[in-house]
Amino acid sequence: MFVHLRLHSEFSVVDGTNRIDEVVQVAARDGQPALALTDLSNLFGGIKFYKAARGAGLKPVLGAEVVVEGLSEDLTQTSRMLLLAQDHAGYLNLCELLARAWTLNVIRDQAVVKLSWLR
Repeated sequence: MFVHLRLHSEFSVVDGTNRIDEVVQVAARDGQPALALTDLSNLFGGIKFYKAARGAGLKPVLGAEVVVEGLSEDLTQTSRMLLLAQDHAGYLNLCELLARAWTLNVIRDQAVVKLSWLR
């Protein structure tokens, strides 16, 4: 059984053009049991996605793709990392992490998560 765990929607302004309602319909038609929404550095589409997925009989998985600094010795280098919320507490932690990145560490107009915040 296949489940898409990395999906950017129209809420990933630079990276995504997929519309939530359309991808949920396609996943349901394909018989996928679940689908993840992992927009870049935000959870803006989370509620819309959650309602659409549940309405189509899919298990919604919420997450985000984040930009992380501190994974290499070059402190100016950043990488992308996918974070998925396992439960409500994980969702709240992800919300807090994204808010922290957007308020404390914006680099070149992008929220950047410090590796130390993930430990």
